Amino acid sequence: MMNRKLRAPGLCAIIAILPFVTASGALAAPAPKTENLDSLGNAESNEEISSDFLAEAHSAERSGAGNLISVTWSVENIGDRDAGFDWPQGNSYMYSNVTSYSGVTITSSTKSKRFHPLMDSDGDCLCSGNTSMDVKNILRPGEKVAYWSMYSVPEDVDSIDLEIPGFEPIEDIPIS
Repeated sequence: MMNRKLRAPGLCAIIAILPFVTASGALAAPAPKTENLDSLGNAESNEEISSDFLAEAHSAERSGAGNLISVTWSVENIGDRDAGFDWPQGNSYMYSNVTSYSGVTITSSTKSKRFHPLMDSDGDCLCSGNTSMDVKNILRPGEKVAYWSMYSVPEDVDSIDLEIPGFEPIEDIPIS
């Protein structure tokens, strides 16, 4: 009898935290905040669709495992009117969630190889996108929103170039 009373609250607690500890739950994590982020470079628009935006790289951090890189990047509306930002999806791989920002890729600074965001076991991109809790599809003038992407990169790569669709590449970002 006592075990049943403890089982229900324990099960509820597991269900409540499960989305935050699973790989696909990473898509539900809030986007990084833009306050107090370092700038490692920025890029101007190279297409009409992104003409009201400026892209910026903030960090490229290697995990303890050595080959995983988490990249934090942002876009800022530098125009004088509200502007939509919802196009950096990729179509190189068959991610199950087509609204993720899987089109954001990196290359090693030697340009020898392109890396696409990782995919979890459900086929979801390990990156920000339209399903993120903190996503902003419409940015007001002066508004900046940060996003993230996760990549598998060889341990001997020490800097990357970030390529966000609609922008020039942001080059020579050091991996910390």
